[in-house]
Amino acid sequence: MGHWSDEYVGRDYVPGVADCAALAGCVAAEVLGVAVPLPGREGVGVFGRNALICHHAPELAERVAEPLEAQPVLLESRGRLQHIGVMCWLSGEWWVLHADEGAGFVIRQRLRDLRVRGYQVEGFYKWR
Repeated sequence: MGHWSDEYVGRDYVPGVADCAALAGCVAAEVLGVAVPLPGREGVGVFGRNALICHHAPELAERVAEPLEAQPVLLESRGRLQHIGVMCWLSGEWWVLHADEGAGFVIRQRLRDLRVRGYQVEGFYKWR
């Protein structure tokens, strides 16, 4: 029997349509049954994503001390908040499911290996 996240791995990354925020919203709805009203993201670049995350994160999710299954994790890259992933407990350790622009599709990687792709955890969250 597989993990719930298996069905998302390999899905194409499409900016503004099937990106990291869309994946997080999809998992919230399909796995947790939580409807997350994500703001529009079309045409925003790195700085726009940073501004959107900083503005909307507090109203959409609350910060928690430890990762939670199928809940969001905010990630920094190059010192900016610009990426969101979803936490997965798999094979006795935490993994992050995320739509990675550089890879071009949804990947799942160990939390401890995020730095290899240039990410740093800003914090763990729970949808409101």
